[in-house]
Amino acid sequence: MLLLYSEYLTYITAYHTDAAKLVNGLADVNQGHAMSVFSFGGNLGFACGPITVTLVANALGISGVGLFILVGGGVALLLAHYFPAMRRQSAQHWQQKRQRESDSPVPVKDDWRHFAILACVLFGRSIIFYGLNTFLVLYWMHILKQSNTSGSLALSILFIVGATGTIIGGHLVDHIGAVKTIRLAFTIMLFLLLAFSLTKSVIVASVLLLPIGMLIFTPYSAIVLLGQRYLPNQMGLASGVTLGLAISIGGIATPFLGQVADATSLIILTAVALIPMGAVYFIIEPTIK
Repeated sequence: MLLLYSEYLTYITAYHTDAAKLVNGLADVNQGHAMSVFSFGGNLGFACGPITVTLVANALGISGVGLFILVGGGVALLLAHYFPAMRRQSAQHWQQKRQRESDSPVPVKDDWRHFAILACVLFGRSIIFYGLNTFLVLYWMHILKQSNTSGSLALSILFIVGATGTIIGGHLVDHIGAVKTIRLAFTIMLFLLLAFSLTKSVIVASVLLLPIGMLIFTPYSAIVLLGQRYLPNQMGLASGVTLGLAISIGGIATPFLGQVADATSLIILTAVALIPMGAVYFIIEPTIK
């Protein structure tokens, strides 16, 4: 299991960091929308993947899962066809940007201070996300007294709505800025998580789950872009932290979160949400050059 998890993290590091930089280079304008479309595909995969695999496995047996090799092969062929052109366009963008920066009398510096604060926001979001991902079905069964199927459906709804939130977040970044998007999402999310953790009504919980799912994913594109803007000279590192390390932190924190949740219920997620909600008011919108 640990070997599979390490391979999964290696894949995330190898693919997502360079891909995020590629997306940034391809989208000279409307970068928020471009990053949200990139993130939307992954989030939609998280939402639909488990459902699709379950349906295929139930219909064809566990060997039927091998059909997904065809999906992976199809994506590989698309990448082989389009990637060289995308790579050239992105390389041209970064070359022009480096030329502009070299002509500028003031060198572009990395803002490590605000990047560190942003990392606190990101890690808090990751813990909340993995907390819901891990314990939502159990909460649905043991607290709300619903079936396992109902709990699994609630988890799928969380991901599907979240994928929609990714697109909305991208548009917000382009219209009101990354920092305002992050502040808005985490401020509202705190109160919704508090209400969600205190309710014993499945109807109220179901209604609250929709905006919670949306708000968890709304600031995602903004965080990735903001990290790249804080570290313009270390964009690969910025992408690695915002897209790779965050997943590790969320996964590592989940067992400890569960131990506390056994004694306090899911209200612990509200306490965790205080960290990113407070930190977002100490970050600033960087100047894009």
